[in-house]
Amino acid sequence: MKPLRNLWAVMLLLSTALLFSCKQDAPDVPQSPVKYEKKHNTAILLVTFGSTWDDPHTTYKAQINQFKKEFPNTDIFFSFTSKTCINRWYAEKKEQFITPDLYLKSFIDKNYENVYVQSLHVIPGEEYMLLRDGYVKSHYNFIVQDLKPERKPAVCGKALLVSDEDIESVGKILVDAFAEELKAGHAVAFMGHGNPVSDYDHANASYIKIEKKMKEYAKKTYNNENVFVGTVDYPAMLVDYVMDGLKESSCKTKTVYLHPLMSIAGDHANNDMQGEYDKDAPEDEQSWKVQIEKKLGWTVKTVTKGLGDYPSINAIWIGHLKDAIKDAEEEQ
Repeated sequence: MKPLRNLWAVMLLLSTALLFSCKQDAPDVPQSPVKYEKKHNTAILLVTFGSTWDDPHTTYKAQINQFKKEFPNTDIFFSFTSKTCINRWYAEKKEQFITPDLYLKSFIDKNYENVYVQSLHVIPGEEYMLLRDGYVKSHYNFIVQDLKPERKPAVCGKALLVSDEDIESVGKILVDAFAEELKAGHAVAFMGHGNPVSDYDHANASYIKIEKKMKEYAKKTYNNENVFVGTVDYPAMLVDYVMDGLKESSCKTKTVYLHPLMSIAGDHANNDMQGEYDKDAPEDEQSWKVQIEKKLGWTVKTVTKGLGDYPSINAIWIGHLKDAIKDAEEEQ
């Protein structure tokens, strides 16, 4: 291994370990070598953070099936990056998910001709960067370049909300999902995740952009611009930001619909968005639903549906992988 690349690889591996040790529980489920039958020469690895709720796993299966239809004659795998989710899901369901590094190692061992990785993250923030740099580069591309330089590097597709075109497309899909509600004069608010660290403000900017696009499209199409976006982790767009928008809005019905702006409707959707009043939590830590009802006196209705439940949005992720494959082929 070249000295410079060796140093870079070590740094990436250390940063990956640090992220896991700081953010997630120590793994209780042993991560043994991956065992499966290789059927084709192309492997596709779909990667998400993970969830311990049941409904998201139905979403995951639908996403996998949609990718299978678009990429026939490939071996498709699905991975969690969260070891906490892996541990808890296994403890409850006895179903094991494998971390991306072990899948990538297995792709080297099984000598796949093509390796494609697609992020199922919403913004190009911390989790996406961990996948691209901490996994794909250090656990596949660097190793392959040294051990088997004739092999092609793995391709990694971008997160959902990266280009202005994709932001506008997703915004239209979500606004159209509330066509009747907007026509009736109600408001709609979407809950994203966001990154609390300023290093990822470039990724958090996606929320600002999509809110602007949704407002413009909703005004033009349904004559109702009362569409808002907030997050659970980006300090500039927390629930207070959404409530300020509602207070200053022209919404006469004082009714708002809440919907996740996340790939699945899991813990955040069920607890932070639509959770019932928690007597043990302070007022500013109650769910969005509780705070909007109590502080604003509005009627709140919720929709627990993830972005991965929309085939048209999955098609955008699929398009990102196809674009990444095309770009890689043109570079060769």
